Parts: sequence; C-alpha cells; structure tokens
Amino acid sequence: MEANTCAYWHHRPAHRTALGSPDAPPVLLVASAHDPVTPVEGARGLRRLLPGSRLVTLDDDYSHGVFASRGNACVDETVAAYLVGGTVPAADVRCAGPGLPD
Repeated sequence: MEANTCAYWHHRPAHRTALGSPDAPPVLLVASAHDPVTPVEGARGLRRLLPGSRLVTLDDDYSHGVFASRGNACVDETVAAYLVGGTVPAADVRCAGPGLPD
C-alpha cells in the first residue's frame, strides 16, 4: 500500500472537528527529550492545544522515532494501549531513556 493512499479516498467526514475542540478524541503524542529533528517543545505546545491528550516523553534520549524502534517497554506499552484500545494515560508519561552520549 502506498503511503499517500489516503489522499485518494472518496469519503468525506460529515463535519470537521476543530483543533482543540473538547469534542475531539484525545491524542497520544510521543517525543524524545532531545530529538534534534522535532524538538520536544513542539510536542508540549501541541499537547496544550489538545484537551484530554497526553504526552509520552522518552527522557535521556536523542533519537527521532521512539515507538517500536528503541525497545523501550514504557513507551511501547503506553502507545500500544492507545492504538489497540484507545486508552490514554491519566497523566503525561515520562519514560527512562537509554542515556545520552558523553
């Protein structure tokens, strides 16, 4: 399946939910504390705009992709619970990372 397949769907939503609307479902954001590509400050800012949403931060890490690639059970289990059951944690989650280089 091509990555841009969704662009060709003919389905249109009956209505669009505005960003930050209390009617929108909660979103789970995942970020590395020292990601040089997408700084964690951006994830924190987006988290503030999305009511009910949560942020999973992998501390002491500088990688870009942290779910299902770094082998971190804290991140992987939290994200899997969201993807499989729509479960968001009661609060933001901070996971211990592998450590930063010296």
